[in-house]
Amino acid sequence: MARSESCLKEVDSFADDLVNEGIISSDQLSVAQVSRENLGEDLGTILVKKNFITEQDLLKFLSRHIEIPYISLEDLIIEPSVVRHVPLPVARRYKLIVFRKSGSRLHVAMADPKDKFALDELAALVNCEIVPYLASITEINQSIEKHYHLLSKETKTKGLDEEVELVFSTQEEAWSAEKYDELQEMASGGKIVSKVNSILFQAYQEKASDIHVEPSRDALKIRYRIDGLLEEKHVLPMQLHLPFISRIKILSGLDIAERRMPQDGRVSIKLRGTPLDLRISTYPTLYGEKVVIRLLSRAVAVGIEDLGFLESTRQEFVEIMKNSHGIFLVTGPTGSGKSTTLYAALSRLNVPERNIVSIEDPIENDIDGINQAQVNIKAGVTFASALRSILRQDPDIIMIGEIRDRETADIAVRSAITGHLVLSTLHTNTAIGAITRLTDLGVEPFLIGSSLQGLLAQRLVRRICDSCREEVVPDFEKIKKMGFPLTKAYRGMGCRECRLTGFRGRFGIFELITVTDKIKEMIEQKISEEEILSYVRKQGVQSIRIDGLHKVQMGLTTLEEVLRVTQEEG
Repeated sequence: MARSESCLKEVDSFADDLVNEGIISSDQLSVAQVSRENLGEDLGTILVKKNFITEQDLLKFLSRHIEIPYISLEDLIIEPSVVRHVPLPVARRYKLIVFRKSGSRLHVAMADPKDKFALDELAALVNCEIVPYLASITEINQSIEKHYHLLSKETKTKGLDEEVELVFSTQEEAWSAEKYDELQEMASGGKIVSKVNSILFQAYQEKASDIHVEPSRDALKIRYRIDGLLEEKHVLPMQLHLPFISRIKILSGLDIAERRMPQDGRVSIKLRGTPLDLRISTYPTLYGEKVVIRLLSRAVAVGIEDLGFLESTRQEFVEIMKNSHGIFLVTGPTGSGKSTTLYAALSRLNVPERNIVSIEDPIENDIDGINQAQVNIKAGVTFASALRSILRQDPDIIMIGEIRDRETADIAVRSAITGHLVLSTLHTNTAIGAITRLTDLGVEPFLIGSSLQGLLAQRLVRRICDSCREEVVPDFEKIKKMGFPLTKAYRGMGCRECRLTGFRGRFGIFELITVTDKIKEMIEQKISEEEILSYVRKQGVQSIRIDGLHKVQMGLTTLEEVLRVTQEEG
């Protein structure tokens, strides 16, 4: 049993603070304390009943003092798939409701978020980390009645389940022409088309980069990757699995009958007038095919000023871009914003006097004035083969989406030496690591030293929501180990603007190295990566983590975000 229905009992501990902060008067407190003696109710309830303070203002006051965020459930959109994590009897017993799931965390609005019994039982029940929030008991009761009622209606409604119910009993059942036609018909049916379209459009609206469609024993789960992290959005009946996957395959021209082999496809679509490029990847799992859909919006390329550079870094970046020849490499793992940085650079370099040619996989931004081409393996168009053709196109600037093999690396470096400015990316964790990677690909050190102009390593961190940002006390013990004089830190409390995450959007943190004559000499002399890194640090080049900590100090992101994406720095 829950020990208390509401957290308002905690007000007694902070009664004097209410007066000291000017929220109520000392006379009002005295009146309420007398009533408490006579009625036996807690002080917080009496203050609200006597209209000395609103329940919302009192909860916000409590939130600050017990250091648990406050959440208003009024008009909050809560997905049925999230609500169903906690059974109705448990929600009613402890006066709580789940309003969001992110990764292995359940975000729970509670009337008493300090109730240890409730938190322990909830954690054991759902096998997730519980993130408690303080909320109005009235709003919680209303939300319970509203959302569990909708959940009950959803469970009773057959509708779409009946329309797409399939007769196939196993993953390995042989396909007949009749079953193939039947699945095609169901995958093209109005309701499944509408469902797929609505998920694609919702993912686009929420700025998701990927949609994961994952079958399990008894449900089809849909997750979106938003700002770099996966969030569960929908849980659908498994009866929808085959028609859902087949609809995606039909869109991207894949074979709907092939379910045992991975397939890759792509398609450009218009969804309610919004153009989207989709890259599709299927993968056979124990319970059927899993699909990942990468959403690529051909948006206008961002400017250099929008990437997140500190002003000194931005100026250095611009200086490197003034070179008429040489190679500039952007490094980082998949999804770290490398292509966005290259597009920003190209947009700045794009003037009528220059011929800019690219080979990409895929083209993510359509930039007027740049001659863009896309890798097409089936047609024999690879990075290396395209690069050889580009050199016959009288280019001034060449952009290569990624250097993946020895041939591409060799042509890129030699192109940079012979009077072209070459921009490209490499999959290495550090900027200096690009030198080792090129060497591993078979490029001679003297060619690397002669051609390199700049190296940029980067990561993406989530930006604190401007609408709910607040200052917090930094973890000084953790900061002391980093050797950075961080005096301020911030977090997002979570609001409607940021979908209660505390974050809205992402930006880059960087390590930029201008390759000087001294560094070129060290490369040509085959000096080790560690020695070159030691040298650039002595010259004042800051690591990605230090760049990120500057942005923590500025209130742009959190310390936890910077540490999350720079774990390799120790």
